[in-house]
Amino acid sequence: MRFPVLKESGTRAGPARLLTAPPASASISVVPDGRSRPLFIVGNKRSGTSLLVRLLDLHPRIFVSHESDIAWILYQFHARRSFEPHPWDSGRGMELTLSSCEHLLSLEKAPLENFCAIQNALMEAGNPWLPAMKKDDLAWIGDKKPFQHTDPQLVDFILQNLPRAGFIHMVRHPFAVAASSARFNRTRDGDFWKQTSLPEKIERWLFHEERVLEIKRRVGGQLIDVRYEDLCEKPAEEMARLMRFLEVDALSPQLMSEVERQISGPRRRMPVIRSSDRSRAVAALYGYSLPAPENAGRLAALWAKLMRRA
Repeated sequence: MRFPVLKESGTRAGPARLLTAPPASASISVVPDGRSRPLFIVGNKRSGTSLLVRLLDLHPRIFVSHESDIAWILYQFHARRSFEPHPWDSGRGMELTLSSCEHLLSLEKAPLENFCAIQNALMEAGNPWLPAMKKDDLAWIGDKKPFQHTDPQLVDFILQNLPRAGFIHMVRHPFAVAASSARFNRTRDGDFWKQTSLPEKIERWLFHEERVLEIKRRVGGQLIDVRYEDLCEKPAEEMARLMRFLEVDALSPQLMSEVERQISGPRRRMPVIRSSDRSRAVAALYGYSLPAPENAGRLAALWAKLMRRA
């Protein structure tokens, strides 16, 4: 199945200003001059990325915004393009960021300077999803836009203009992602994978996971995988692993208590969904076993029967 790539939009006159791309083998240590390093959450929506943002933001040296669309904004701004929503996303995050921070953008600044200026402003202002924060010694500052951050052209921009960026890949069982997106789209905020069947949602999941595999090939150790299920079942172990990857101090026992409080909650049952050979192969990379087509129909019927009885 083919999905859209970035479309051309209106342009502003003049060439874009680009920096030199960092080597793919760059280490994960903090920028030596004390500036915060960019951090991007990649993968699929409905995979626990909002939870991950809240947990990361408990750390005094990390800030990740809730869908500021900052990379997409900078991609358009430094190419002198008019602002339009990303083809794979709604424009809500972009519009909210521009409404409060567009005045901070300057073509006299490098993309990294604009990135830090806007993200710091958003951190200190807060929004409906995250409280206002004041952190004077940030090691990492970033955004979660899991779809957008897998776009090959946007990844090119990040690697060329936001040196030594780190990536966190949040992955969840594709059946759970598909079911969660179906529930989400029944709310007034539902805005993606609408009017698609559950098997089609699995193919959309695959599309973005294959883009993540491409990022891995490019950046190597600058990307870490986090399974949603592991984060929920082993929060102390997974948060410690994340802190080691980011080379920051471990969370205090008090903050770890808050981590455990935030992730507690009932687990939902997953439907059984027909999936392609490629979907099963990519899911298996993360320890997820999807039934073969000859078994999926029987299991799906059994699951539907159980749901009617529940």
